[in-house]
Amino acid sequence: MQHVNGIEQAKILPAVIVEVKPIQQLIKAADVARKLGVSISWVVQHASGKRKPYLPAVKMGPGRSPLRFDPSDVEKFIDECRRIAGQRAGFAGR
Repeated sequence: MQHVNGIEQAKILPAVIVEVKPIQQLIKAADVARKLGVSISWVVQHASGKRKPYLPAVKMGPGRSPLRFDPSDVEKFIDECRRIAGQRAGFAGR
């Protein structure tokens, strides 16, 4: 702190630019299941880490609270599944 005329003055720091991403609408497990053509339990198992690959989810509270999914995470999950399938196909041809 700096004193000017007997009053404490805070130093002014330079402005910092922070990129803020817009909030995306989160979707329900049933919506993800419908998009992927699988059951809701399949989605929940991948979101819990019980099955691989992991499907990122947001748990909305403690206990058996609902899961919500960011659509961009679902798209990344699909890309990861494609990558894994491509690797397996590469091994099968050897």
